[in-house]
Formats: sequence, C-alpha cells, structure tokens
Amino acid sequence: MTPQARLTQALAPIRRQLAVSADRMLSALADPVARKVVYLITAGGKRLRPALVLLAGATGPAPRWAELIDTAAAVELIHTATLIHDDIIDQSALRRSRPTFHHRWGAERALLMGDYLYATAFTLLTRLPTPGVMGILAQVCQQLCRGELREVEARDRLDLTEAEYLAIIRDKTASLIGGCCQSGALLGGSPPELVQRLTAFGVHFGLAFQMIDDCLDLTGDPQQLGKSIHTDADKGALSLPLIYLTRTLSRRQRRRLFAPLRRRPNDPVFRTRIARAAAACGAITTAQAKAQAQIALAQQALADIPLNGCAGTYQLLADYAVSRRR
Repeated sequence: MTPQARLTQALAPIRRQLAVSADRMLSALADPVARKVVYLITAGGKRLRPALVLLAGATGPAPRWAELIDTAAAVELIHTATLIHDDIIDQSALRRSRPTFHHRWGAERALLMGDYLYATAFTLLTRLPTPGVMGILAQVCQQLCRGELREVEARDRLDLTEAEYLAIIRDKTASLIGGCCQSGALLGGSPPELVQRLTAFGVHFGLAFQMIDDCLDLTGDPQQLGKSIHTDADKGALSLPLIYLTRTLSRRQRRRLFAPLRRRPNDPVFRTRIARAAAACGAITTAQAKAQAQIALAQQALADIPLNGCAGTYQLLADYAVSRRR
C-alpha cells in the first residue's frame, strides 16, 4: 500500500466530517479581507491536523460533533497561519504546489494575514461550550512561537545538540499535533487516561513527522512535495540529519563544508553537496531510524487500551508518517 493510500484509508471514517470542517473554515473566512488566502487553503494539503481532532473525537464514547468540527476548522486555520509565517522566515517560493502567500502578495500582507487567521481560529474556539479546548490551543500557539524563536536563535550553530533540536521540534511541530489529539479526545468524552494516551500519541507522531520532513528537505522532489526544499540549509538551521552529518566531521571539515551558510548564498551546488554528504555518511538513514523509534513510542502509547474500533486507523497513520514521500 502506498503512503497516500494509507492516509486515505485512515481518514475514511471521518471523511464526511472533515469535509464539513473545511466548509466551516471557509465560511469563517467570508470577510472580503480574507479572500486572498482562500487559494492557499483550497490548494489541498493533507488536512492531517483537523483529521486528528476528528479521529480522537471518534475514539471517545460520546463525540460532540458540532464542537469537534469547529475545533478542526480552528486548528487548520492555526496551521495555515504558521505556514504563511514560516514561508516568510524561510523565504520559500512554493507551498502546496502554488506560490507562497508572501511571494504572491508581499511580506506585509502575509504577516497580517497570518495574524488574521490566528484571530479567526480563536473566534471559533470562543464559541465552544466545552471548557478546556481554548486553553489547550492557546498554550499550543505559545509553544509554536517559542519553537520558532528557538530555531532562529540556533541558526548557524554547528554544535547544536540532538536534545536541543528535539526541544525545538517538540514546540514547533509536535505541540500542535498533540494538541489536536488532546482537544479531540476531550470533545469525544474520553476518560482522562485515554486523553493522556492520545495526547502522547500525537506528540510522538508529530516528532516523527518532523524528522521525516527533515529528511525529505534533503532528498525530496519539490514537485512531489508541493513546496520548496533545502530550506533548512538555506536558513542555517541544523535539522536532525544535518546534526548527524556534523558528528562525522572534524571541526575543520565542518567549517569548510558549511562555510557558505554565513553568506546565505541560495546556491544549489552547496545544497546538493550538503544533501549528498548527509546521504553518504548515513545521516539520513539514522534520522529515519529515529523517526521509526518515535512512531514506536506513539504506538506504545495506545497499546492495550480500548479505542472504539479505531486501532486500525492509528496503525495506518503511524505507517503513513514514516513511509511518506511528500
């Protein structure tokens, strides 16, 4: 089964609710000021984060579907806001196979549109009668910003440790995915233990997802991925495979190989050299193995606990996370 087929099968139980949440999101952007962002939202994307809200809700004994759909719409708005802001930071030209928002309309409009999406998401969340979800996602947004700030502070640091890297991606990626599972489980009426276990699944799933993203940033095809690649090297961020690469080099070799980082050359020759070196020393394979270990922890979090018939769905998602090519 292909990675995309695994994802399609995993999302089948909540396909209808996922479509309704997409409509809910677009209706929340009916104001003329938001029209420019609709092209990016309708360009596709995996819709993985809203799907995890809905799946976690379906796992519980009493899903509150109206609230789950609003929450799913809100988390996709938050995710889209982070993508718009990330693309400015990374100076990426491509997102979901289309020009990035700042590339098309400029950085000023992009910054403001990202802020508008955050505000729109929390407008949806304020209407939820269930307490707790707003707090979960407010804390997630704080973590998202903290992770990005940590990554900016760590630029060009060839001595970045694996522990520091994990702290960055736990905030900037895994926090939102874990928050999706946590809020969905809460709105599904799950008991505290299941809420905790689903949250842990989401965090480990998110860590694995980012690690595979790091590998694809070096090895992927931008046409298949639908976004720019080599953004880590271009902005001076040491991803997991690049951390493993630096471990194989002497200090002099590191300085020589990564010297162009200081000049921000946007040089395809430099990017290719880095990618080849990471592949040749086994750094990419090691990073992929680390992602597999995180997925094993995600699966372990859900072992031996009733999942309301959804166990196969979580297995498909786990397989998808570490086998995907885009």
